[in-house]
Amino acid sequence: MTLSVKCEIVRRFLRRLAVVVVVVFAAVSVEAKKPMDDGPRVGDTMAVACDEFEWYGTTYTASCEATHTLAGAASDGSDSVVTLHLVILSSNSARDTQTACDSYLWEANNAVYRVSSTSTAVLTNADGCDSVVTLVLTINYSDTIESDSAEVCIGNSHQWGDSTLTESGTYRRTVPNAVGCDSLWMMTLIVHDTNDVTVDDTCAYQELPWTYGERVYEDSVRNDIFELKNQYGCDSTVHYNLTVVWRCDAFLQFPSVVTPNGDGINDRFVIYNLVEEGCYPHNRLSIYNRWGWLMYDKENISDDEEFWSPENALPGTYFFRFEGYGFSDKMERLGSFEILSTP
Repeated sequence: MTLSVKCEIVRRFLRRLAVVVVVVFAAVSVEAKKPMDDGPRVGDTMAVACDEFEWYGTTYTASCEATHTLAGAASDGSDSVVTLHLVILSSNSARDTQTACDSYLWEANNAVYRVSSTSTAVLTNADGCDSVVTLVLTINYSDTIESDSAEVCIGNSHQWGDSTLTESGTYRRTVPNAVGCDSLWMMTLIVHDTNDVTVDDTCAYQELPWTYGERVYEDSVRNDIFELKNQYGCDSTVHYNLTVVWRCDAFLQFPSVVTPNGDGINDRFVIYNLVEEGCYPHNRLSIYNRWGWLMYDKENISDDEEFWSPENALPGTYFFRFEGYGFSDKMERLGSFEILSTP
């Protein structure tokens, strides 16, 4: 049975008690006119009421015994005096002041409140009278989710409240806000690695001096250490290796004209710097006339005197093919040149 049902039953009972209770005592072996000296007489009223009771037009607010004369009410036509035996019980009131977060269940009426308000409920006290309770309620609210983020380098930590974070992840905690209500606080931590990388670089001899990371190199270098910062600001170690190579194809010069007149200038088809620079020690030079006849074919030329001397060749256009194999590269060159007649 619920509290409200119980209260209603008690109220109905008290209302019935509040009605005049007349106890009529039968007179046994007593003369009608003889008064009773010890106890209620015929016509007396015994009543229990909450707060007040009305009897023969008079309202009583305190427990008492009162009398009332009924004119001519006796059996012989004389006046009759009746007595009220009254017990007054008191109703009461109370104030219930509460503070809650987000919502509050008031057991007095089983209602749930989500906003600050003032409410009343009527209960029954120990005497069976109404007890009015007033709820004065203050509702405070939790905060919405707060989210923070941070980034650190591996080996470092991030202080979050009383927690020290060292690993990537999303962390959650509940903390009281300014009004004492729980609020969810989230932290996303990203931990970045440091870097240890090796850079292998190559440049041609003619590109020296070579610059990398504000350092200037005049020759090859091995394991030159750079202490840098990566894109996240974390320490990074770079091991730098530079290899200088001879790019012989940039040094070689092929003649476009040969004048075999014996003056020592352009008398031969000489590939300049092939011998001087030591480029392409493994090589092959082939020369053809305009009809495709092979006029000259030589492998591994190592001296300028080994180049073709067209002393008896007819003037005109000739074609060459050169193949070279060096220490780090190879090349093939096709082209043409003119042999000019001499006076």
